[in-house]
Amino acid sequence: MNASALETEVLSRVAEDYEAAHTIAGDIARDLKQPVSEAEVLAALLNLARGGLVQAYVYEAQNQRYRSVSAGEAAAAKDPWFMAKRARHAT
Repeated sequence: MNASALETEVLSRVAEDYEAAHTIAGDIARDLKQPVSEAEVLAALLNLARGGLVQAYVYEAQNQRYRSVSAGEAAAAKDPWFMAKRARHAT
């Protein structure tokens, strides 16, 4: 699978809720009927974050909330989460 096809699939998975590579890699592999690793999904998520299509987060357990971080911070984080940014419509 090429990178853009995987990114499109990954983007659809983070459209409605916070997701992490480990929460969606298995579903993507099952639905596409081909192996997809967590590392590949994380790389796609980070590329989408760098491109401004998704926001990266880290979960703060003590505050029970997600805190937005840069793609670079997400790449260094132990367990980054992601959610698609909402499209802004021109008026």
